[in-house]
Amino acid sequence: MPPPAPVRTVPPPESSWARLDPRRSLPARAAAGVGAGAIAFLLLAGWIAGTILRRQLEAQVGPGLEAAAFQVGDKLDRHLAERLRELQFAATTLPSLRRPDARPAEQRRELELLRDVSPDVAWAGLADPAGRVVAATDGRWEDTSAAERTWFRAGVDHAYLSDPHEQVDLARVTPTREDTLARFLDLAVPVIGPEGRIAGVLAAQLRWSWARAIERSVLGEAAARARIGATVYAAGGDVLLDSGASGWTNPPDPPALAAGNRRRGWFVEPTPGGTTYVTGYARSAGAGEFRGAGWLAVVRQPLDEVLAPERELRRLLTIAGIALTLAAVTATWLFASRIARRLRSVTAAAQRIRAGDVLTVLPGRHGDGELDRMCGALGELVEDLRAQAPPEPPVALPDERRPY
Repeated sequence: MPPPAPVRTVPPPESSWARLDPRRSLPARAAAGVGAGAIAFLLLAGWIAGTILRRQLEAQVGPGLEAAAFQVGDKLDRHLAERLRELQFAATTLPSLRRPDARPAEQRRELELLRDVSPDVAWAGLADPAGRVVAATDGRWEDTSAAERTWFRAGVDHAYLSDPHEQVDLARVTPTREDTLARFLDLAVPVIGPEGRIAGVLAAQLRWSWARAIERSVLGEAAARARIGATVYAAGGDVLLDSGASGWTNPPDPPALAAGNRRRGWFVEPTPGGTTYVTGYARSAGAGEFRGAGWLAVVRQPLDEVLAPERELRRLLTIAGIALTLAAVTATWLFASRIARRLRSVTAAAQRIRAGDVLTVLPGRHGDGELDRMCGALGELVEDLRAQAPPEPPVALPDERRPY
C-alpha cells in the first residue's frame, strides 16, 4: 500500500505590519527608495541654489557698499575742499587780512563775514607771523599766542587740515544739537602780504556735525533698517565718524588693507567679535587741488542680513520639498500596492494549488503589461500541467457499499 501523500497547508496571510517592512514589502521598498531619492535631490538642489544665490547676493551687495563708501568719502573731501577754498580765497583777496597795518576791528568784521557765509565755521582767527592772534570772531582768543598750535606751525608753510578733535570751551559758546561730542576740525592757510612775504596765518575751526549730515544723505533711513553702517577712520585708525546702524556698541577696528590695495573695493570681513560683514571701503582721494585728508570710509552690512534671501529660499525649498516628497511617496505606495496585490493573489493561488486545491486557477491577464503577461503565462503553464497529468485512480468503496 503506497504511503499517504504529505498534507500541505496554505501559509497564513501576512500581517499589516509586514507590509511596512521594506525587506518584505514591495510598496514599502519602493516608497522608501523614492523618498530617499527625493530627499537627496532636494538637498542637492537646495545647496546648489543657495550657493548660487549667495554668490549673486555678495556680488550685488558688495559693489553697492563700495559705492556708498566712495560717496561718503567723496562728499567729505568735496566739503573740506570747499571750506579750504573759501579760506584761501579770503586770505588772498581780503585786503584787511593781508595788510599788517590794518585795524583789528576791520579784520574782525571780515572774519565774522566769513563765518556767517559758512555756517560750519564755529571760529575764525588771524595770527601774525609771531603767532599772536590779532583778530578773531567775537574777539575770542585775541591777543593770545598760537605759536605752539599745530594749525599755526603748519599753516605758515601750506594749507593745513586736522582730524576732528574735542574742544569743549568752543562748544560751550557755539552749541549745536547735532554734535554732542563738541568735535571740531582746524583749517589754516598762509596769508601772503603785498610784498610777497608771510603776513600771518588765517585759521578756522569747523563743526564736525556736518559730517553726520553727509553720512545721512548717502545712506538714509532705509540703510539703517537694513543694518548698513558707515564708519570713517583717520589715517592712524581712530574712529572719526560712525553711524552705529549695524548694531555694534563700538565699531570694529579698521579693515586690514594691504598697502597695494586699490583705493576702493569690497570684501567679506570677519571680525574678532564673531560677526562677519560684507564691507565696502574707499580711501580719501581729495577733490581738485585738495589731496585728501588720508581718511578711510567704510560701509558694512552683516553677512547674515545680506544672506536673508538665501535663508528664505532654503525655507521655501524645504517646505516645497517636504510636500513633493510626501506626494511622491504616497503615489509610489499606491502604485506599488496595486502591483503587490496582484503578486499576492498569484502567490495565494499558487499556494492553494500546491496544497491540492485542483479547482483553483491563477489570476488571468487584464492588460498587456509585464505583470499581466506573467499572470497569463503562469495560468497557461498550470493548465498545461493539469492536462498532461495522469487521471487519478477511482476510489475503492468498502464491500458493504458495492452495488449488487
